Amino acid sequence: MANIEMDCTSTLFGIESFVSDHCGFAGVIKHDFKDFVVHEIDMHGNMVQLDETYKICAPGIDSVKERVECTLDEDHAVESKATSFKCPQNAFQNEATCHDSADFKKNKTSHSHQQLLSNSTLTHTTDKQSNQLGAENPNLDEKRTSETTETCKSTYLKRLREVLSDDIVEKIHAFAESEFDFNMLRSKDAINDAQIPNGRKNTTFSVGVVSSKETRAEIHSAIKYVFPHLCTDTQKPSDGRDGLEIIIQTNATYWKLRRFIVADEIDNFMHFVGEKEHSKTFSLTCPEDKEVRTQLHRVIAKYYGSFLETKTFVTSDGSDQDRSHKIVVRFRQKYGGRGQKRKVTEEKTIFSGFILKKENLEMLDVINKLAATLRVHSSDFSYAGIKDKKAITTQLMCVKGVSIQRLNSHFSKTDVAGIQVGNIHPLQGPIQRGQLKGNHFDIIVRDVKLQKKGVGDIDETQMVVRVEEEVKKAAQNVKTNMFLNYFGQQRFGSISDIQGNAANIGLEILKGNYVQAVKYLLSPIEGKDDAVNKAKKFFQETQDAKTTLSMMPNYKSRECMLLKALHRHGLDHDGYTKALLSIPHSMRQLYVHSYCSLVWNRMATQRIKLYGSQLMEGDLVIPAGVDKAITRDQVQTVTQENISSRSFTIQDLVLPLPGNAIRYPFNKVGQLYQQSLKQDGLSQNSFRLNSLKLNIPGDYRKLFSCPTDLTYKIYQETGSSLVQTTTQVEVPRTLLVGTTNNSSYQESSSKEDFTSKNKINLRLSFRLPTSSYATMCVREMMKQ
Repeated sequence: MANIEMDCTSTLFGIESFVSDHCGFAGVIKHDFKDFVVHEIDMHGNMVQLDETYKICAPGIDSVKERVECTLDEDHAVESKATSFKCPQNAFQNEATCHDSADFKKNKTSHSHQQLLSNSTLTHTTDKQSNQLGAENPNLDEKRTSETTETCKSTYLKRLREVLSDDIVEKIHAFAESEFDFNMLRSKDAINDAQIPNGRKNTTFSVGVVSSKETRAEIHSAIKYVFPHLCTDTQKPSDGRDGLEIIIQTNATYWKLRRFIVADEIDNFMHFVGEKEHSKTFSLTCPEDKEVRTQLHRVIAKYYGSFLETKTFVTSDGSDQDRSHKIVVRFRQKYGGRGQKRKVTEEKTIFSGFILKKENLEMLDVINKLAATLRVHSSDFSYAGIKDKKAITTQLMCVKGVSIQRLNSHFSKTDVAGIQVGNIHPLQGPIQRGQLKGNHFDIIVRDVKLQKKGVGDIDETQMVVRVEEEVKKAAQNVKTNMFLNYFGQQRFGSISDIQGNAANIGLEILKGNYVQAVKYLLSPIEGKDDAVNKAKKFFQETQDAKTTLSMMPNYKSRECMLLKALHRHGLDHDGYTKALLSIPHSMRQLYVHSYCSLVWNRMATQRIKLYGSQLMEGDLVIPAGVDKAITRDQVQTVTQENISSRSFTIQDLVLPLPGNAIRYPFNKVGQLYQQSLKQDGLSQNSFRLNSLKLNIPGDYRKLFSCPTDLTYKIYQETGSSLVQTTTQVEVPRTLLVGTTNNSSYQESSSKEDFTSKNKINLRLSFRLPTSSYATMCVREMMKQ
């Protein structure tokens, strides 16, 4: 399934079945964001509120003593700061931005390599020296660099001759010269493969089997330094001897860089990359052609972007004729470099918690605004769950590396529409996903009416009585019989955005179609002509990321991130991969989870159609009371003996969310899962995507959910309360299962006035466990 077809809303998201058989009622919810209010319920069962009455019971801080200790530690903690890539001197003018990428996972450097270079290290520009770079002396001291390089080469060659025979070293020299001459010939545009003698290709050279790990490390370092156009690898010897065989071959990256970096600088640049000295920078001479400079930026970002960043500076003596360009390369701020890891781990990172109240805003937009205010990364924030956009929501949040004092200072001066922050408190660690008991909902259903079927001519008073009767019946049924725990529409995005719904994007990501996934994210919604869709339509027609970025409103954080990455890295497959990596990891996960949710919804409908509300042999269950953190290890398969002894109830029934570490039911439902994934071109191995740093193990979700503390009130806008009833908690009894062909839940998109005094409104209040959707509970009640 390349596309998830939208033939009607009832089948688009797999939401088709009901549990109870009452008639229901009609009405409109989410007519206004103020009609949908959500409060998180913390792990202690308290409703999170942005006022002084809410007592903070922060995760990991269970006593006053711990709170005091955490506060005192702030003075000695590390605060994360967003630093800019400053130009080396005022004479330089900013031309291009840095290339952002994921944090570099540091490769360990052997002790022998450090010892070899302790007295003879190639000198590049340090951070302090780089601030002195300018028009007078923009380059390194060439003579000193050349002398240092030759000294290092001599040191490495001397050590090579000590650990290898002279004959092997001479053969390595000969191999290096042969590979260099061959690749120089092949790199010339005028030469094609037919002109290469004897159809020669790059070859490899075996140094032999070396048993000592320390010696192998010395050989690797020496060869890479003396011959930067070569690289080394190891493999198990074919004869089964102890140790590893060292293989030398052409370094393909070297030759790709050589197309843009002048011959006098390429070797020193490779040395700079190999040494990984955090405090150093490197200046590259670059051509005046901006397009060529852009290509050089992209090549460095492609192969070293995880730990290097680049920026172009222009210097001039005042006249346009004297203008020249330099590309300065430095190690990324988060990359510790040699000797940095120990220092960071010795200092304690602080975590500060706060309560966030947002109104009619997407979570990503709010986090980006907070990150900009605090000058931290969006990835420094953590939270238990993502809340609705079209709602007023209140929840616990955490930010890493920012003190309580700094939070108070910034938020006391910040006035961002739709965002309130308060109840700031210390934490001992980030908030984990799902670290909450559930959510409390206050919902207004406007213009409540009886379903048209069976409604004759009745006056207003009779209508109110009939509506109250049906609401009461619906409330009792949803408490007694529960509701199908479908993922709600907001899990998938707007119905009007056919291509760009989150499930479609997640499917393309899982299939490795990153180009298509980004195009879906940037596809315009048909029939809309606002600024956002005009920008998306322009990109669709021109593929001009830079101009589209200037057209895109700043508040569209996701789209701006994608366009910036495409502008930096290009419109090839690597560029689109970097674009997906530019958005937060949690968002990449969200798209994949959205697809998994769609599969779950469809399988839930099939499970109900096949077996109804009875437990069947081969079903999967999680016994009541099992800790959510270990549910994956507690899943049990229902046997005939379990059914006979009534070991489990229908409330224990779970269905899996697809992933690489879950099992499927051992009955017809399990077969349907496999068929569905196969039709979409997926297998269990599809849920690990190293290129996007995604690992989706899968999960299990209860098929039924039940509200608690359910109350309702029927009223008219005149303010006179007509009916008020509070339901009582009841134990679920026998379930009555039904299906419908027109059973989709829809949110209001109408501009009709639902506040006139002649219209009946319904106020609902209830709690749901984590991950259950209030819209699905209301859908079961309304049968709409």
